[in-house]
Amino acid sequence: MRLHAALFGMALLAMAPAATADLGASVTSPPDISGNWNFRSYTYDECDFTGTARLRPTEKAGTYSCELTARQACPEIEWVVRQSCIANRTEDRLIIRSTIEQFINGPETSDYWPDNFILKIRSDDLMTGTLVSHGSYASEFTRQAEGIS
Repeated sequence: MRLHAALFGMALLAMAPAATADLGASVTSPPDISGNWNFRSYTYDECDFTGTARLRPTEKAGTYSCELTARQACPEIEWVVRQSCIANRTEDRLIIRSTIEQFINGPETSDYWPDNFILKIRSDDLMTGTLVSHGSYASEFTRQAEGIS
C-alpha cells in the first residue's frame, strides 16, 4: 500500500510542471496602454471633436501621467486646447481627468470645460467609452502608428 501511495505521489510530482505550464499558457497579460493615441468623440452636432493623447506610466501602479491636445472644429469657431491629465486604470477600465493648460487656438473661455474620459480597454490599440465634458459623448481611442527608426 505504501509503495502504491509513493508511486502515485511521484507521478503527481512528475505531472506538476506540465500542468503548471499549461495553466501559464492560458493566462494573458493585460494590454499595455502607454504611448500615443488619437481620439474621436461623436458629439452629434456640426462640430468635429478629435485629438491626441500621450500616456506615460508613473511609479504608482495603475496610474499614468498624460497630456491631451483636443481639437473642436465647429462651423463658426475652432478650439485647440492642451490639457494635462492623470489616468487611473483598474483592470480594463481607464478614467482620465484633465486640467486645461493652454488655449492654442480659439478664444480662452470658461465655457470650454476640461475633457475627461471613461474608457474600456479593448486591446493594445483600442479603447472605447465616453467623453465627459459639456455632456457625455461616445468616444474611441486608437493607438497612433509609430515608425521604427
